[in-house]
Amino acid sequence: MCTLVDGNIRELHAGECGIFINTTGRQSVYTPGSRVRWCETPLQDLPHGLVQDFLGKRIRASQRIRTLFHEGISCGDHTSPALDTLRNALGEALFAAWRIEAGEDRTGNMPSSLIAAKSYIDLHYSEKPNLETLATVAGISAPYLIDLFRRHQGTTPLRYLRVVRARSALRLIQHTDLPLANIADMTGYGSAFHLSREIRQFYGLSPRAIRQHGTRPRPSTQEGDGIRVTADGILLPLSSGQGTSPMTHNIPVIDISPLLHGTSEERAAVANNIGIACREIGFFYITGHGIPPELMAKLFTASRAFFNQSHVAKDAMSMSRMGKNRGYVGLGVERLDTTSLPDRKEAFNISPHQSDGTDAWPPLAGWRELMMSYFNRCLEIGGALHRGFARDLGQEEDFFADKFKYPMATLRLLRYPSAPQTDPADEGHAPGAGAHTDYGNVTILSVNGVSGLQVRPRGSDWTDAPLIPGTLICNIGDCLMRWSNDVYVSTPHRVLRPTDERYSIAFFLDPDADALVEPIITQPGEHPHYPPVTGYDYLQERLKATYGHKG
Repeated sequence: MCTLVDGNIRELHAGECGIFINTTGRQSVYTPGSRVRWCETPLQDLPHGLVQDFLGKRIRASQRIRTLFHEGISCGDHTSPALDTLRNALGEALFAAWRIEAGEDRTGNMPSSLIAAKSYIDLHYSEKPNLETLATVAGISAPYLIDLFRRHQGTTPLRYLRVVRARSALRLIQHTDLPLANIADMTGYGSAFHLSREIRQFYGLSPRAIRQHGTRPRPSTQEGDGIRVTADGILLPLSSGQGTSPMTHNIPVIDISPLLHGTSEERAAVANNIGIACREIGFFYITGHGIPPELMAKLFTASRAFFNQSHVAKDAMSMSRMGKNRGYVGLGVERLDTTSLPDRKEAFNISPHQSDGTDAWPPLAGWRELMMSYFNRCLEIGGALHRGFARDLGQEEDFFADKFKYPMATLRLLRYPSAPQTDPADEGHAPGAGAHTDYGNVTILSVNGVSGLQVRPRGSDWTDAPLIPGTLICNIGDCLMRWSNDVYVSTPHRVLRPTDERYSIAFFLDPDADALVEPIITQPGEHPHYPPVTGYDYLQERLKATYGHKG
């Protein structure tokens, strides 16, 4: 096929694919009977500095591209709002597929297996593929696929599938007059009821309200009526105003004292605020935790005393000797980001519920008593938070109580040596702690005053988590996200190489070893995204990934 564009001949041969972009704004004219009109689409994300009308090299048409092309041909020559919307979506998908095949996509170092899974979701979202199908398409195991999505996308495969379906449904709601039942059938929701419920959950408005008012945030005239736009373009409901908390870099600050000694109504308000944080960013600061500054100062002094010991003294307490996730971890032993260099930090793990008679305490006066005092206080805070989680997820407040009788909890002291600040993307320098999501249910973190923690909310770039005096930083982990059936978000985070020596104390709360982690189903018609697993098996799976490079 030869095409004349402003006096220049562009040629494509049989079985080839190329992309033409109208950079002049002129109206395109095609030969009668041409089968290319459907490809016209208002692309929103053109390559930077585009000046040509023909993008890059001609490539062999892949199966993905052929499938998209034939889908467009099947739309026929008719025009309607629904068909135009569908053609635009197919055109955008075709453009993305071409860039992947041409090696000019903007996925950076995104693994090909992840690209394959995402592309499959983009094409087959209405079929609601399960995790096993996506893993087969990607050619990797399901746990590894989940890890890739979390690391590169900040989400899970099935949550990404939910977003794709919701966005596709929203496009049809906004730009067509199709009945909701038809849209539900086209996007895999099955019924108008399930479609409406999902749209309201994602965008804070019913399909009818979206058609009447659009999705632009507007002043709210009644509780729950407003919406806001997240960094990745998803619209979410605004808080009602009652019991709201100040925001810092989009990380809320929540007073949890009512969870410890408040009325049922006060506990419900706090649970609601925690639930919003867990759904949107997965991180929140807490006040009202009851831990005095004097105790925290003693803890950091004791931590410094341990790490200032000789290497021989610390190595005598190494985790390789102590076992059961206890003891000292030296510099370079861990690699939380399996695609990066080992972490530049050292740590000491305290897991008293995993004792086997081996003394895993350093011979420092008063050290054990001080650490256990803080450990037990964190257990109380973790129990209170879980009462909030349970209430927000529609369960009885004591839902988690029998699953945390002897939790696999770990108190971890961390030291990050000072180093000149470098670009965190520079692969030639080890990170303080590589990008990762936490394994368990919830993490409670205190820092000695030197910042460095960064979080990456869904669809956003890395953002600092500033230090707020008197607060503890909490984030949910992968196990609780699994337990919530992906309702909660386990957010990637990392620690940059600090310019000054940095100390932090993290409390990781995992369930009992024999506790059954089974997804909580909160909505009619919802299906579990994961099979049941014991707390022990799940933790071992994650620990192997972290320490596997050390054999």
